[in-house]
Amino acid sequence: MLIRFLFGAFLWLLAIPVGATAAPAALSGTARVSLLTCAPGPEMYALFGHSALRITDPARELDRVYNYGTFDFQTPNFYWRFLRGDLRYFLSATSSDRFQLAYQQENRTLSEQVLDLDPTEAQRIYHRLETTLHSPARYYRYQFFADNCTTRLFELISTSLTAPARVDSSYAAPAPTYRQLLAPYLAPAPWVKLGMNLGLGWPADQSTTFRQRLFLPTELADALARMTRRQRPFVSQAHPLFVATQPAATNPVGFPPALCFLVIGATSLLAYRLPARFAGPSRIMRRGLFVVVGLVGCVLLGLSWFSLHAPTHSNYQLLWLLPTHLVLGFARPNPRWQLYTTISLVLLVLSSLLGTTIYYAQLLPEVGLLLTLLFAQLVIFRRQCRLV
Repeated sequence: MLIRFLFGAFLWLLAIPVGATAAPAALSGTARVSLLTCAPGPEMYALFGHSALRITDPARELDRVYNYGTFDFQTPNFYWRFLRGDLRYFLSATSSDRFQLAYQQENRTLSEQVLDLDPTEAQRIYHRLETTLHSPARYYRYQFFADNCTTRLFELISTSLTAPARVDSSYAAPAPTYRQLLAPYLAPAPWVKLGMNLGLGWPADQSTTFRQRLFLPTELADALARMTRRQRPFVSQAHPLFVATQPAATNPVGFPPALCFLVIGATSLLAYRLPARFAGPSRIMRRGLFVVVGLVGCVLLGLSWFSLHAPTHSNYQLLWLLPTHLVLGFARPNPRWQLYTTISLVLLVLSSLLGTTIYYAQLLPEVGLLLTLLFAQLVIFRRQCRLV
């Protein structure tokens, strides 16, 4: 009998989920829930800012910040998994003092918006955060537009309310595309701006609904500031916790893209016009351009076909950033390349006629310069192939 009892108790212990904890303690009536909005920083992962949720309860000496934007640099194959889109982000919690200190050290402005919640709603949010924090549900697959540290907080807040908050979304009209929403944040980092805009495909050019644009921290903060509920502002208080002494600025690596493409284009075309003994520099630059364009095309093809990041799919930049240009970078002028260069030129012009390239040339002058440079080098190489 004793053995049967011990065996049953052992099986019962095995059935308890790993990480299971007691239910979170009840908050007092003085508890507050706040949205923290962090200004953009110079690092690539911080260019768009950050959002977190703060819960304070003086009666329980509680002051914690919950953060859905945590990831582990020690994850095996970190960069590959990040590009592929299966890097796991997770919910973490820390003291408010420690969280604020981190942003003060990075010199990034940190703002707080206290939400007008009743005790039941505050308790519901706290309970859901604590339960998630101690369960496998704390991990999730990050999706930049649809499921990130900001969208998760908005979903948590909106689904925990006993009465919905309302907002007049007309202030956000006309509806911008995802790409247009990102443009101001990418301006301080021209190479990142160029790379990201080339990497984003057709989904990034769709007009956003009001809810979809809340993937950006400042957009969520702005929306909450305009919301009302029960004929009162949804944000009861708003104030900065830390103000940066000077704007955090990125340090672009080397020349900005536009200047780089101008110098390469002018130098290569000048070398082409010089006597034959100067043909070497022109040939080196042309081959280098084809190799770089081909490598970029390979990356875009991989992102479009194999990445789990939906915004990188259906990338029509592949019409002119052909991966096969990589082979052209090592080829010598030969009549058999005439057909290839003709098709490449037709595709390049076709992308312009479709409006994609013209649109990007307006948004990104660098793209227009790169396209012009590539067009000129294809024409030159085709002419050399015909003369062989």
